[in-house]
Amino acid sequence: MLGGLAAALPARAADLAVTPPVGLSSGLAPAPYDRFEARFGAFAHGTGSAEQGTISLNAEIVTPRLYGVDGFWAFLVPRVHAGGFVNLSGRTNHAYGGLLWTIPVYKSWFVEGFFGAAIHDGSLAGTDRQAALGCYVLFNAGGSIGYRINQNWSVIGTFNHISNGNQVFDRRCSENEVTALRSRGRNQGLNHWGARISYAF
Repeated sequence: MLGGLAAALPARAADLAVTPPVGLSSGLAPAPYDRFEARFGAFAHGTGSAEQGTISLNAEIVTPRLYGVDGFWAFLVPRVHAGGFVNLSGRTNHAYGGLLWTIPVYKSWFVEGFFGAAIHDGSLAGTDRQAALGCYVLFNAGGSIGYRINQNWSVIGTFNHISNGNQVFDRRCSENEVTALRSRGRNQGLNHWGARISYAF
């Protein structure tokens, strides 16, 4: 009898063993910030400028972190992102690229900050329909807050700003462009607010 009980115990233990939920095994897919992401969305274009009241479409690609680091400080390692905005009303379009930091906050929530450069096809001195951007090569900066629906899909709200940086960095464009900006009384830029979906792969 004791022998039979001893033989049954391993089988009973196997029955009681907890099977890890799908996706939580050692084969768990990397976190989205350690994979490429493709992002697409729509933005309120140029809020507060001569270009406000129009819509721009955005597409962006984001790389994994530049190198792997484990632990709390992993969020300090940047990713590279590049993308562009196309205005649906014939206003300023621009392409951008730079570094992006993805920071997990709570459960599926995360925030991001980014900084880099942009080029555009808009106006330097400004018109009734376009902002005065001063230089063709501009600073690009902003931030996002996002929610991961699952391992592949996320939804993201983003603020994106481009400008020549004159007020912050005292950056000078050519004298003709600076004179044109001063005649309008202030350094202008473009602020976009929008929502995107992201697919990690």
